[in-house]
Amino acid sequence: MALDGKLHHAPWELFPPPEYRKIVIPESTPFRFAATAEKPKTIRVLVVEDQEDDYVYLDRILRKAVFARYELTWCSTYEAGLQAVAARQHDVALFDYNLGTGTGLDLLRESILMGCEQPVILLTGHDSPEVDREALGAGASDYLCKNGLNITQLERAIRYSLRHAAMLSSVKKSQHQLELFMRNVPCAVSIRDDEGRYVFQNERFQTHFENAPVSSIWQSTPSSEPRSFTDGEHYWLVNSFPMGEAGTGQLQGLAAIEITERIKAEELLLKATALLNGILKSLPVIAWSVDEEGTILEARGSGLEGVGLNGDQLVGRSMADLSTMAAAEIARTFQAGDSNFILPIQHEGREHAFDTFFHHTKARGRGAVGFSIDITERRWLEKKLLLISDAEQLRIGADLHDGLGQHLTGIACMAAALRDRLKAQNLPETKPADEIARLVNEATAQTRALARGLCPVQLDQSGLSTALEHLTDQMEIVHGIECHFRSADEPFECDHDSALHLYRITQEALQNATRHGKATRIEVVLDSSPEGGRLAIEDNGHGFDMQQNGSGAGVGLRLMRYRAGMIGGNLSIESQPQGGTRVECIFPFLISK
Repeated sequence: MALDGKLHHAPWELFPPPEYRKIVIPESTPFRFAATAEKPKTIRVLVVEDQEDDYVYLDRILRKAVFARYELTWCSTYEAGLQAVAARQHDVALFDYNLGTGTGLDLLRESILMGCEQPVILLTGHDSPEVDREALGAGASDYLCKNGLNITQLERAIRYSLRHAAMLSSVKKSQHQLELFMRNVPCAVSIRDDEGRYVFQNERFQTHFENAPVSSIWQSTPSSEPRSFTDGEHYWLVNSFPMGEAGTGQLQGLAAIEITERIKAEELLLKATALLNGILKSLPVIAWSVDEEGTILEARGSGLEGVGLNGDQLVGRSMADLSTMAAAEIARTFQAGDSNFILPIQHEGREHAFDTFFHHTKARGRGAVGFSIDITERRWLEKKLLLISDAEQLRIGADLHDGLGQHLTGIACMAAALRDRLKAQNLPETKPADEIARLVNEATAQTRALARGLCPVQLDQSGLSTALEHLTDQMEIVHGIECHFRSADEPFECDHDSALHLYRITQEALQNATRHGKATRIEVVLDSSPEGGRLAIEDNGHGFDMQQNGSGAGVGLRLMRYRAGMIGGNLSIESQPQGGTRVECIFPFLISK
């Protein structure tokens, strides 16, 4: 051993040291694998040493290794070492302190600046506490003195350095993943030290909080309770928390979740709730919530007070308790998604009518929501107007029958008498007179048919069933088609107003079947159903597309629906372009006598 701390071996001094030499220590070295039965791991070692004899000594030491197989690469100059470091092909590096044009510390610092993550062990010829502190401070994994260095010390230093480097790499990877997460997480994140300096800010924090007053977003004492913060445009839920020590200071973290959309949604919900509450309090309406069985889950609104009902008392009851038709319509709601019907509610001897809409979607769960508005007064006025219209039709029908009809009958008699006198005298005017008599008789028949349509006297004389049967007979005579009427075995009777509405519905359906559907066969049925009375008109004519034309978009069809609603019934129409049309009116037995 020389006094300068370098190791000298004379045989190698005769040859100039190569600048870059790679040597693999063979596996056949005896006694190498005595300590383990497994094939040892190969560790690539970069040795930057300007003295070849020192490199040979290190090579000789590592040949005695038991726990690993070492592949050494030797660089004899600072520049060659820097180039080898940049190649990033080694697991660990051994840097000599003295490298001629620079020091091992300089090479270490430059390697770190290049982003090199391989562990570096600094070697010196003399043990120096100052160099030790400087080496570790610069980032060296270990510091060894070559004087007296043995395989145990060197291999342990390499093993510990690799383990420390692996741990450091894992920590850096975790830090990178954490930083990547915090930069992309949908909330504002920042970390600051105890002096208020930011050590981390993600982009969202910089965008929304960089110019915000510190006192408004940070608390002097971190709290587990979140706080609200707004800049007038955005709303945030902010929480600050301690993060442990960093050096000698205490770090404090902050996470802010934007709740702007939630705040706006809550404001809209409050406005909608206020509007709904205003409607429920100021208008005669009822809001419903029911399940699939028709059980009332909630009922509220000033409309309940008008009919003597209490919303709390209705909860748990069935809609069928209010109306049998309501239960059927609720079931229809869950099948079709929507329903609209008239809900009759009896109170103090008077029937109140509520125009009711129910809606159900799968997104709402298993229930349906409904809205009812009291239209009793409106329906009373509409009924009066409709009765006035019907009364006017009756008057016109009576005038046609008693006035114009009688005049035409008289003219027909005079024309017949004139024809007979001309015929007795064998005059040529006999034929025109006969034609006049025929035309007058036809006009008389048409006038009487119009009178019967406008004034169905059978409703008062024989009841609804007889009037409908006579109506179908007239259809056969006038249009020359099959038109049959069928009713229940027992006589079906109802009040005059209801019977008149049902008669008009049938009359409109028959006219549509012959005029638009070109039907050749029509069947009218009046009987009962589980929901109430049933009037059905079915034809074999040309139907219409319900999707394109809507379920009753014409004036006549709308009037039919309206008349059904006037008696508390529900009108349904089924039609197909090539399958005919079926009109059905279900009405409550309340009108039956």
